[in-house]
Amino acid sequence: MLDYQQQGKWPAQLDPWQSPIKINSAAVQRVETTTQPFKVITPYHFESVEHHGNNLQFNGSGKVQLLGRLFEFKQLHFHFPAEHCLNDRIFPCEWHFVHQDMIGHLAVVAFGVVPGENTPALAPLYHSFALTEGQKKSFSLEIDLKKIVAEQTSGFYNYLGSLTTPPLTRGVEWWVAAEPLTAAQGQLAELARPFSTPNARACQPVMQRPIRLYTTENL
Repeated sequence: MLDYQQQGKWPAQLDPWQSPIKINSAAVQRVETTTQPFKVITPYHFESVEHHGNNLQFNGSGKVQLLGRLFEFKQLHFHFPAEHCLNDRIFPCEWHFVHQDMIGHLAVVAFGVVPGENTPALAPLYHSFALTEGQKKSFSLEIDLKKIVAEQTSGFYNYLGSLTTPPLTRGVEWWVAAEPLTAAQGQLAELARPFSTPNARACQPVMQRPIRLYTTENL
């Protein structure tokens, strides 16, 4: 199991552009375009869930088009607390939808989560599940990500970074929702209950890399 208390001992990164990062909305580049940079092509279908020791991974399929390139959905997992820091705020939880294109490039769509109203489309995910580390079982769910994206009225931040767990793969394209989703406090507690320690990587230096904001006008 990955030890988040010993992040300094993780394998050395090969590229300084690492994730997660702190995002300051006042310092990002707003993008105006006549094309649609973020387009959900199909609903997301989940087939299984597996226990990774400090996380659950939900496996499935789906398709999204990012800046004109087709990506296949691979898996969804969470972090407590959130990994990205938005305008000096770290949300209690963050979901990561991990995608891959036909030549192996990775793209992660991230949503922070705060206590509030239940989001019905995601409600089946907020369970502790009767699994131990290494176990896997069937899990059936369909999520209409297109509807969730359409409700992001403040848009998505886009930047180039890495995976947030070893091997810290570089060249990962990130799309971070500017506004958090909501879940009932009990749902968040139930999801986190089997995991005794945080599983979030510390924020990494931005290193003057470009961060762009795509708003709903062009989503």
